Amino acid sequence: MIKIILSSFLVTALYTPFGIYFHKGNNLSSFTLQHIFGLIIISFFALFLNFFFPLYPLLNSLFLLISLIIIFKFRKIYLSKNYFIFCSFSALIIFLLITNSNMYRPDAGLYHLPYINLLNEEKIIIGISNLHFRFGHISILQYLSAFTNNLLFNVNGIVFAGALIASSIIINFLNQIYLGIKNKNFNFHFLFIFSILIFIFYKMNRFSEYGNDAPAHFLMFLLVSEIIKNFDNVNVKDIPNYFLIAIFIIMNKVILIASILFPFIFFIKKKIKFNQINIKILFVIFFLAFWSIKNILVSGCFLYPLNITCLDSLKWSDLEKTKQVSTENEAWAKGWPDFRKKKTNILQSEYSNNFLWLKTWTNNHFVIILKILIPYIIFLAFILLFLKDGKVKFKLNNYIKLTSLISLIGILMWFYKVPVFRYGYSFIIIFISLIFASIGSRIFLKKNKDIIFKNLIAICLIIFTVKNLNRILFENKNYYNYPWPKFYSYNNDNKIIKNEYKIINNKKIYMPLEGYCMYSKAPCGNINKNLNIKINNSYLFMIIDSKKL
Repeated sequence: MIKIILSSFLVTALYTPFGIYFHKGNNLSSFTLQHIFGLIIISFFALFLNFFFPLYPLLNSLFLLISLIIIFKFRKIYLSKNYFIFCSFSALIIFLLITNSNMYRPDAGLYHLPYINLLNEEKIIIGISNLHFRFGHISILQYLSAFTNNLLFNVNGIVFAGALIASSIIINFLNQIYLGIKNKNFNFHFLFIFSILIFIFYKMNRFSEYGNDAPAHFLMFLLVSEIIKNFDNVNVKDIPNYFLIAIFIIMNKVILIASILFPFIFFIKKKIKFNQINIKILFVIFFLAFWSIKNILVSGCFLYPLNITCLDSLKWSDLEKTKQVSTENEAWAKGWPDFRKKKTNILQSEYSNNFLWLKTWTNNHFVIILKILIPYIIFLAFILLFLKDGKVKFKLNNYIKLTSLISLIGILMWFYKVPVFRYGYSFIIIFISLIFASIGSRIFLKKNKDIIFKNLIAICLIIFTVKNLNRILFENKNYYNYPWPKFYSYNNDNKIIKNEYKIINNKKIYMPLEGYCMYSKAPCGNINKNLNIKINNSYLFMIIDSKKL
């Protein structure tokens, strides 16, 4: 327990300083934003360095020294009481999320952990998606995880990435709720954050819910929150910050691509020109450029598996496989496993493109979504009714309308392509929260409401903590490996799984004899009989035999 708390404290303390060049300040809200930007910058360096080197623990550890230098340079900030409080709160939340927690979703063992291991052992492999198609749409989160495997945290460090993002954003929202209650300022922004926070405490309360999806959704909540907060007083110099968060969201979850539209609201409001934006925008451009290059090198596509973004001229691209993956992913998200039980001759492409999926999806996925959302909506409605005082004057300003419109665009894109709740719930929750805040900001009186919000937040915090402590102390441990999740196997002993391997041009490619690759030996995946490996200028190329390098 002490090891987890101490590690959580240190990883927060050492990664936050990198973000000071994007956001300055020494209060709790400032530290949360610095921390997010620090994680983004660390992720960029992980991405960049992997073009040339494996992300060895020793290499990763050098950035801890750089962090110490930044801490010394800004020691008045990072040796302050406020910073200690921030790191302590972060450590507590991370502890609650990861201790005795289950990270064994199939995706983790199938491609998250294997790719993290690949990053730790190999520099970028050209065409790695030919070994496992899921390597083609890997998240930036895996790069952050791999970079946290260093001499201080060892392999245990790879578990922190998602929890680090979540903890900072939860602290940010709690702090803003606290300030709103303290100042009795129950404005639109306060109510929006309140609604988001209620959802987080209601639904997002254990690490098993923090795959590649949750960090992206949390970042979306933060992005929209900051944009709403700064509608009327945005600093032009801060606009690249919002674009950076949006780009980072997309790198985590490409289905959330509509998030890039949110920062443009400032351009409409302020009539800002791009030449007014400072040099930070160059970092955003470089980050996006390197991510795009990485995508092309590993899969042959800018946005895998979107076929129109692929370059068939590249020797490692496989358009036929890419199209197949795209079709299968979309069909699965639209309820294909349930539909195929009918033993129909309908193809997946026909099923997805002609709205044949709608009935099946409604009877399955939509029911699940309703079960999640209805208690949440009822709770918010109860708050509105309970606190209502006077006539409702429902009116939206143009910028709230724009924010709502972008949320609706995101919902429609999600619904049309991959309508599984965990892929698009941030747009849904943001839209609901915008409605709640719009109504609430018109009917709440500022006086005599602070005690109500204090109690509501206190109750939610207690429920969040109790649920996690119950999981930590009393739940069945058969699937857990205290204190750290299992990286190597699903077995209780957590021993490295047995692999078979195939040697292709003197390179071992591993495949698990049973179960998933996990964090075992790299490269690990499904060995295609047509897979071939070439070496050119010390880089590995994975290509199919039908194409020659």
